[in-house]
Amino acid sequence: MIRNLKEWVILGITLDGEEFVYPDWAERLCGMLAQQSGSNRLSHSDYLYPTHIDGLPAVVLNADLEQVDLESYNLVRQFAQDNNLKVRSGRTPEQLSATSKHPALNIDRRDLCARRGS
Repeated sequence: MIRNLKEWVILGITLDGEEFVYPDWAERLCGMLAQQSGSNRLSHSDYLYPTHIDGLPAVVLNADLEQVDLESYNLVRQFAQDNNLKVRSGRTPEQLSATSKHPALNIDRRDLCARRGS
């Protein structure tokens, strides 16, 4: 993975273009770093969280996880490699500082405004 990026997205599509059909794979993968509160609510880590891109499950990996928990970082990378999943770059550091914590990754904010008529 390229070192100067802060975020990676593991897509629910294999390198062959097939949908990765393992049930709940994104939630299960992210569950390894999630915490459960006293009220039994699951809270995903800022380093690894599930999302949907173009209607398919995906996982966003914060590259800082490599410094915080190298074993988990390597496990996530190995999962993507073992399952032949597509991995693409996420938002740049500039985009991260200009957006909220978990914005939609597949839609430009200008497109959202146009759809809403803003």
